[in-house]
Amino acid sequence: MTIADIQGSTSSEDSIVQVPIDKIKIRYRLRTPKQEKIEELAESIKTLGLLNPITVDNELYLIAGFHRLNAYKLLGYKAIPSIVKDYSHLHSLLGEIDENLKRASLSHIEIAEHMVKREEVLEKMGLRMISGFNSNKGLISTQALADEFNLSKRQYRMKKQPASIVDDVRDDLRHTKWSDVLMDMVKLSQQTPEVQRKISQLLITGKCSTFKRAFVEGSIQVMRRTKDYKIDFDMKARWGTPHSIHRFTKSKIELQEICNLVAKDEDVAWVKRDGLHFGETTIPVYGMAADHAEFLVTYYTPEGGRILDPFMGRATNGFACLEHGREFIGYDVFDKNVNRTQQVMDEYYPDSKFQLFHSDGTELAELKDKSEYLDGVVADPPYFLKAEKYSKDERDLSSMSHEEYMERIKSCFTELYRLIKTSKFDEKIFYPVIFKVSHQRRGTQGIIDMDMEFQRVAQECGFVTWDKLFNKLHSPWGTVNWERNYMNKYVQKNYEVNITFIKF
Repeated sequence: MTIADIQGSTSSEDSIVQVPIDKIKIRYRLRTPKQEKIEELAESIKTLGLLNPITVDNELYLIAGFHRLNAYKLLGYKAIPSIVKDYSHLHSLLGEIDENLKRASLSHIEIAEHMVKREEVLEKMGLRMISGFNSNKGLISTQALADEFNLSKRQYRMKKQPASIVDDVRDDLRHTKWSDVLMDMVKLSQQTPEVQRKISQLLITGKCSTFKRAFVEGSIQVMRRTKDYKIDFDMKARWGTPHSIHRFTKSKIELQEICNLVAKDEDVAWVKRDGLHFGETTIPVYGMAADHAEFLVTYYTPEGGRILDPFMGRATNGFACLEHGREFIGYDVFDKNVNRTQQVMDEYYPDSKFQLFHSDGTELAELKDKSEYLDGVVADPPYFLKAEKYSKDERDLSSMSHEEYMERIKSCFTELYRLIKTSKFDEKIFYPVIFKVSHQRRGTQGIIDMDMEFQRVAQECGFVTWDKLFNKLHSPWGTVNWERNYMNKYVQKNYEVNITFIKF
């Protein structure tokens, strides 16, 4: 028997026809009906008749009226009044979607789109349970849909999440490698449309080689346009009461992410030592924590001041200056440091004042005509005794002997004494020159202390040693040097010294 046989000459979609009960089919396994409700409904139908017909599709599959159908069966009736809906097109579409979902070549964006479309079709067919409505209607729930895919409800919803990415971004990423990673697409879908578009742009233009980097850069770029990034935190709440020994870590703060755009750039980052532990361990060159640079800048230097770093390296101090409303002047002899820093500062701090020089920070030739010009100096010079050579430039302090190194440092202090403004103790106005230093060993000569030697040459140039802050390090060398340290009867270094000098 076909639906045409039942309908006869009646062609109206919503016409009511008598459908043989034994011809009605169940497409989906619905929840078990409550027998007491069926019996109660049967009694009502026996007395008052059927008030609302059931609904079937053109293939005689039940759409709505599960309890009414069972009540009719209980009463022994052979046919039931039914509204017939023609869902042939929707069934075809549903079949096409289900067939596509079996394809392994679909990206996670395409899978999500298919799953959402599938739910829309089921809802149009009257089979999908609508959120917020009574769940005892025998309709397909989210859990039932998840079961069809052998997923938990949470996994099912996560699979659908990429469908909420804005249309143009989905189109851009649909057939790229980025859409093959579900969690990346889920994370992208949770961002605002503006952030989504920025991340997509960074990926498809090749400016970022990983989703993680594009996510960080895109998020930061958008947020910075809508937020004022001067000091927006309580320093004491952040660092506690400052003491002479302090621990700084690479906190998950936005400034650290910006610093990492330079510090972790493939053309700039380098390994200090590898081949340890049978080639399984590498130790990268030390990178200053943004938290540490922020503290030195915000605690010691005046707001709005012009700050110099004559050995800026990967410019953590410089980014901290710009982040907190200072002007910045940076020097470095490694051109890749200067170029990458310029790119990031141009992009993230376009309204800030900064100058970068691929030049010798001990001579400061570009500032020869200046005096009483700087409001502060925050510097992290390379270790001496050739501990951190990273450039072939002959001006690189890391390539010099100890004597040459200290001669250049004294030249630097001479220039800084001319450039730094004079502090006024009675008025509590201070213009600090801060150097972060450490120490090295020289065989039987023992410790060669940068702290002591920097103080000596600074005082020879007229500076006063004003403050000292010891920052505690988490040193990777302890895991490889402990036996040597024990044999030589000294302990592992795990601190650096931040010395503040003042000109009065």
